[in-house]
Amino acid sequence: MTWLTLPLLWFEIIVLALVSWCIYRFSKRPGRRLAALKDWLAYTAIGIALVVVAVYWPEKSPIDAKWIAFAGNTVFVFGYALRVAWSLRTKPKFWAVVVGLVLMHGIIGWAALSRVDGTPFIWYIPVDLAEIWVALIAIQLACGVPLPPMDKPTC
Repeated sequence: MTWLTLPLLWFEIIVLALVSWCIYRFSKRPGRRLAALKDWLAYTAIGIALVVVAVYWPEKSPIDAKWIAFAGNTVFVFGYALRVAWSLRTKPKFWAVVVGLVLMHGIIGWAALSRVDGTPFIWYIPVDLAEIWVALIAIQLACGVPLPPMDKPTC
């Protein structure tokens, strides 16, 4: 069989091992399993969609890759910040800070990326960490309440 190459075989073995490990962890999970199953199915669908988009994306796309990365950066930074500070969602100051930070992120990001042709995607890691840090500190200062600790999953 010419389609079964050695790298593909190793990839299949690794995927099978990861799926087996996930099934084992899922079977040992305490509490409600339906919510965890929904989460895992959503993560699987997102992963498959990302692989399909990466493989079948046209060579001459009308959208530059730096703008797609910037959109992903925005979703990651503010999704994480909202997740951590979600208990403060009833405060108007919380939403004012979030809207202000999103606008500032968009304006500064657009100004920076429109002047650069090739941005290494590795630069997004320190920028994301700094933006999350700034967002969480700004939310804490505006609301006058320390953020609650994040719930750590019990596995």
